[in-house]
Amino acid sequence: MLWAYFHCYQLTLDTYVSQQSASPCPVPTVVYNEKNNAVVQLNPPAKDTGLDVGFGLAQTAALCPHVNILTYRAEAERDTLISLAHRLYPLASDIVLEDTNSLAIRLDNLVQYYGSYEVLWSTLTHEISLSGIHYNYATAWGIEAARLLAKNHHNKVSIQTADIRESLSTCALSQTELDSKAITSLAKVGITQVGQLLSMPVHELGRRFTNDTIRYLTALRGETFPTRQVFRPSDTFEKTTALSFEVENTQHLQPYLNIQLETLSHYLRARNLTTSAIEFRISFREVSPLRLAVNAALPTTALKDWLELAVLKTERLALPAPAISLTLTCCEFEPTAGDNGDLFSNRFTTLAQKQLIGRLKAKLGDTSTQQPLMGNSHAFEKMCTYDVQHATETYQFDAAPTFLFSQPKPLTQGSKICFGPLRLQTLWWEEEAQPRDYFIAQTLQGRRLLVFKDHHKRWWMQGIYS
Repeated sequence: MLWAYFHCYQLTLDTYVSQQSASPCPVPTVVYNEKNNAVVQLNPPAKDTGLDVGFGLAQTAALCPHVNILTYRAEAERDTLISLAHRLYPLASDIVLEDTNSLAIRLDNLVQYYGSYEVLWSTLTHEISLSGIHYNYATAWGIEAARLLAKNHHNKVSIQTADIRESLSTCALSQTELDSKAITSLAKVGITQVGQLLSMPVHELGRRFTNDTIRYLTALRGETFPTRQVFRPSDTFEKTTALSFEVENTQHLQPYLNIQLETLSHYLRARNLTTSAIEFRISFREVSPLRLAVNAALPTTALKDWLELAVLKTERLALPAPAISLTLTCCEFEPTAGDNGDLFSNRFTTLAQKQLIGRLKAKLGDTSTQQPLMGNSHAFEKMCTYDVQHATETYQFDAAPTFLFSQPKPLTQGSKICFGPLRLQTLWWEEEAQPRDYFIAQTLQGRRLLVFKDHHKRWWMQGIYS
């Protein structure tokens, strides 16, 4: 297996920056954890003033009196992480949420759909970058190993086992999740790095550590894979945003409305759904939440349409108290209509085939489109034709490929046989009549080909299945 681990180390700060009109945020800003009395996140302007992670509130205020302080909320970061998982789910199925600020994605079972690890990685990271989230990352054979590398700022995609093992060997034991007692015991015998630990025999580990420690170490070595709860998207949409300040005027709510509606639009388009009813819930400190239902005349996903309706709904609204959070909920969905007028920007897949062909012919001419049809022959060379007119009665054969080559091509790529053999004898009155043994082969990338072996025992490609 191969897992990618993304450690989103400043979710609160990234959420705050995305809500501001200016980017990046020019004001020194820190995220303060009241429970530990420590700064846990800060932006570059705050670092320039001498602040750092771990500073207390008094020390922070003394070094930078005009610093902007945000309160750390684990629940808010968890909600942001879930929103990111919803965004990545159409691209990757096996997603595991870790803590409140990290997620792991399994890669090895997706590469057959993307063609290569490079394309898969580019697709995932591009989607994360669109959300404006900063992260450290790593890949390894298991989540535990990938987590250790990511939290050590490895920031490298490693596919080979030898490369992963070499990267892990340089990590210190103090950076692992071993308890202090186990680290102290290992240090007494001269083991201070993960590489030394990975080379120890299993029976030696069993003598020295508890069962919990053994389970972690075997998972780190890639010998066991603990069961994880895989993320599954909810049937309804709900997004809560903690406001950066107490909002007293509804005009100041518009940037937050825009962010939430943009997330909803992405959610609907990824699932090929529309909606005609949404609800906003504005929360206050001491007043009951205010609920606002917004309805559209027709089901839609367009951000512009929903934003206009939301602004009209809230522009004359008087808030009973300063607002502290905003929640968008959508529970009623409808499938996308097949007569959608936009062919490419919305990228809906339910557009009728005949409607698409009709528009192409109207734009490019009656002979611009071709339709693959079955020909009236049992030989594969004449079994598939491309007709620009009307379909006629054809010879049906289940093993026929979608596309046939005009001439057979030598089979040069690695593949395995999935079906066959099927022997066909070409017509005796044709030139070079000979029997052929046909097979269906699958390449290492998952593509299926129609291949045959001639009487000289040479392998050829005849067509491709879609």
